[in-house]
Amino acid sequence: MQYDEIMEGLLSSEETPTIDRFGGLESVLSDGARVGVSVFSDMLVDLVLPYREGRPADVDGFLAEVLTVIDRGPELSTIANRLLALDFSESAAETRVFKRFLSLATEQRKPTPLRTAALKGALAFARDDAIRLARLVADLSETSPGDEPTYLAHAARIAGVLHGKTRNPALADFLRLLDGVDGVDDQVHFELGLVSLQHAIEAEDTPQVVRHLSDARDEFDRAVASRASRHDARSYQIAISLLMEFHEQKIPTGFDGSVRAIRASAFAYSEYSLMGRSDPVLGSIASQVAALASLAGELAAVTSRLDEDVWLEAVDIIEKHLLFAYEANRSVFAGRPGRGVDCVIRPVIEPRLFGNRNHLLQLSAWLRRHAPKFDAELTRDLAAAVEAAYRRGVDFPTDAESGDPLDSALKERVRSTSDEAYEDLVATAAKVMYAHQSQNAGVAIRKMLETVAHAFASMEDFASTFVRNHFLALAFGAANFLAQKLDSSVEMDRFSGYLFERGKPLPLEKELQQDFLRHARSAGLPVTDELRGIGGGRADVAYVSDGVVIIVEVKRELAGASFDNLLASYGEQTAIYQATNVKLGLMLVLDLSKKNSRLAHMDTWYETRIGDLLDDGTERGVLIVKVPGRRETPSTATVAAKARKGKARPAKSVK
Repeated sequence: MQYDEIMEGLLSSEETPTIDRFGGLESVLSDGARVGVSVFSDMLVDLVLPYREGRPADVDGFLAEVLTVIDRGPELSTIANRLLALDFSESAAETRVFKRFLSLATEQRKPTPLRTAALKGALAFARDDAIRLARLVADLSETSPGDEPTYLAHAARIAGVLHGKTRNPALADFLRLLDGVDGVDDQVHFELGLVSLQHAIEAEDTPQVVRHLSDARDEFDRAVASRASRHDARSYQIAISLLMEFHEQKIPTGFDGSVRAIRASAFAYSEYSLMGRSDPVLGSIASQVAALASLAGELAAVTSRLDEDVWLEAVDIIEKHLLFAYEANRSVFAGRPGRGVDCVIRPVIEPRLFGNRNHLLQLSAWLRRHAPKFDAELTRDLAAAVEAAYRRGVDFPTDAESGDPLDSALKERVRSTSDEAYEDLVATAAKVMYAHQSQNAGVAIRKMLETVAHAFASMEDFASTFVRNHFLALAFGAANFLAQKLDSSVEMDRFSGYLFERGKPLPLEKELQQDFLRHARSAGLPVTDELRGIGGGRADVAYVSDGVVIIVEVKRELAGASFDNLLASYGEQTAIYQATNVKLGLMLVLDLSKKNSRLAHMDTWYETRIGDLLDDGTERGVLIVKVPGRRETPSTATVAAKARKGKARPAKSVK
């Protein structure tokens, strides 16, 4: 079969390729050798992979046949990325493919793109097999420093990944052997910096951690000096410097500027590593760079908050800043607790945290009330440290106070004045907090509020300033939530993990409900869940304040997620909940109807609907907000870009 001609015809006519257009699954599975030499071998493999769950042996045999003949670097690289997390049903087939990849990679006469793709493929198929890993380490370590520089830089990157997997010292020796090779220096020093960082993460005492961190920073310095565009190295460099200064309890010069610089570098590297690419090796570095940028920001926040007498937003500080910083070695680096960066962060946090009676009381109350929402491993060390602090200090009561510890702490501060002073203190703090939220609201969030205000302007309930203010407060919370979910990643926001689940079973609407509740409560919105006796049923989420009740109906959609279909399917239920409340509601939908590999702009994820939704002569309004699930990282754009390549038209010049 002429696979290339068929694919070119489909792409030129803007048709979606399907397995049936190539003779059906049986025909393609039996023709792996010819698929392997096709220009579109990666796209054909993508058509076959969905059938692997039902026929693993047949599909694996097809893949092995494709991979033993393919000789085009870009296509091989794309296929290798797909198979990094896929184990063949037969180890012998994996070994055969692995040997072929390793042979291609070490043959200097082959084109460099093919060799680099083959080396990455060899890494993918080494898996955790001790023999394959040993052979890959041996062949990689014997690479000549006189080899082609582009290949050497790639070999250094693979050596760094392998060192993280095996801790084999031969790989570090190989990296040092490449030190000084023209065109390779920046990658070599970057990988050596990661090696030292690994040692720091695994070290058990503070002096060792500090020494390894210092070595890592020196290597990242050299990588940046070799090539100024090493945004990944620059991010590590700044983050380690901030970490060291935090440990030394110095007041760093230009701390805010450093945090902005690391975030800018992290963003630049993420753009480079993820946009239009599908490289898990680059992607894993980008994830850690992003997490380090977040850690630096949290350390900055914790530094300023530890010296406060009382935390006015205790839940927010503990959940967003303290917990992340205190458990950084585990959450950011997947290291063992009490080691690595814990040794340089915790000794600074603990005396100032547990030496303040108010902070300890707030933390104790938070552990009792909110810790069950988090992974037990993530809170275990912090809880143990709190218990130890109580045992050490006779001034700390062992029984919880009857009221909110924040209330008692504040009252102690202003008792000498008056109750009015206490209320004024809280009001002032709230005013400042909301002023910051208003100033920092992005353009897309402002536009969403403007859309809601304009759409509902003619409605009777919305015309009431009292109701209007409450609904806009809820809409503002929903807008911030949507923006945060669109920008989130698993590494930066562990609560967003359900949005990236693509297998079976898919996440339930309960996860969206709990995520929104957590967000809304931390933002200070008066929301509650599972409110009974509303319209004859039980509301998912209810905004209740000053006699105003606004219902948030939470749903998930697996098929048709158009706004019209959502309104037709769930609008009536949302409207029924408005039977005795204001005639305005919010529908929050977890959209699982398709893979969201390329996220549309925030403006496209919400719409308003007004009308006689129950056909009872009453006008009601609903704000519909979709939150995309089945998320992919931007790296999945490779296949789409490949498909567009066959049908691209010249762009018009604009002058």
